[in-house]
Amino acid sequence: MSKPFLFVAVVVLAFPIACGGAGEPAAESDSGTQVTDEAETVVEEVVLYPAGTLDPRLVTADDLVAAGDLFESFYAWNGQTVVLQGYPFSYYGDSTVIEDDLELVAVAEDREVLAAVAFAEPLNITVPTGEAVTVSGTVEYSWTGEVELVAGAVVPDAPSAVEMELSPYAYDGVSPIAVQDFFEAFNVWIGKEVTVNGYYISTTTSVLSSGDVVRIDLSDGASGSKCVACEMGEEISQPSGTAMLENRDNTQIRGTITGESFNMVGLEGCELVNR
Repeated sequence: MSKPFLFVAVVVLAFPIACGGAGEPAAESDSGTQVTDEAETVVEEVVLYPAGTLDPRLVTADDLVAAGDLFESFYAWNGQTVVLQGYPFSYYGDSTVIEDDLELVAVAEDREVLAAVAFAEPLNITVPTGEAVTVSGTVEYSWTGEVELVAGAVVPDAPSAVEMELSPYAYDGVSPIAVQDFFEAFNVWIGKEVTVNGYYISTTTSVLSSGDVVRIDLSDGASGSKCVACEMGEEISQPSGTAMLENRDNTQIRGTITGESFNMVGLEGCELVNR
């Protein structure tokens, strides 16, 4: 895990000056030591996940998570402006031309693309692949699950990214983030097993050559908006299907988060918990 990102505030405690005319020295204490101003360092920890939000680091499969809360947390980076720092991806050569998009990797000449940035107009800027580049953009979720930024811009003379603890609720929108760190923060829910509680919306069966795929969609109940798509590990029994139809509220399903699915949080290997 990255080191916590701390703000340091310096508080100056001013002590009263002993009585006397202007320019007179301060009074000495009983010990003969001159009284001077002192400074106290106060370390204040950033709240990464405010009250009312889910902390993915703490959620376990035994915790019951509301479908709406999971949706909000999973998509919390969506629409936010971020500043990423990484190395330009290139298939060959020691430089690449930034036109209308740019792919970033963690280290020079790496082959794993961690983020893609789209620019409104071609830039036609040649950059060395061995030097880090800093770009800003707006996070836009994709069905591929990749980190994608739109409305991109190159940030010149940016300071080097520093290690920081990241969350979509605490990031300031301007500090450069190493692309590897953002990739991990962006995908913090992927691979986590959760138990979701929601309102049963529907069951969809897709007939594929590899076999039938059964998906149950859950909403938050209040808005009716679909939040979670659960790909079931096996067929739904008739009693379970009837129970969901007769009592749609508080349907609980356990599964592993795999990414975006039909604009919902996608779970796979799911099983019904209370139906």
